[in-house]
Amino acid sequence: MIYGEFEVELGEHSEIVYNSLIPELRNTPSQKSNISLALEGGIIKLRAEAEDIVSLRAALNTWLRFIKIAYDMVVIK
Repeated sequence: MIYGEFEVELGEHSEIVYNSLIPELRNTPSQKSNISLALEGGIIKLRAEAEDIVSLRAALNTWLRFIKIAYDMVVIK
């Protein structure tokens, strides 16, 4: 397995974004990758593990996009 990790700091919005992503963990099963999320001190920690680099890239693209979309929805005025 190979893995990639990202830490995303969204200030006061981190907890809201994190909580909005939790249901996606349950509803996005994949046989080629595993995703874990954690919230530590206002920082969202994303870890993706995959069998190959293509699957890792796809998983990270998906989850980084989820984070961006959730953040964009929170800050819409």
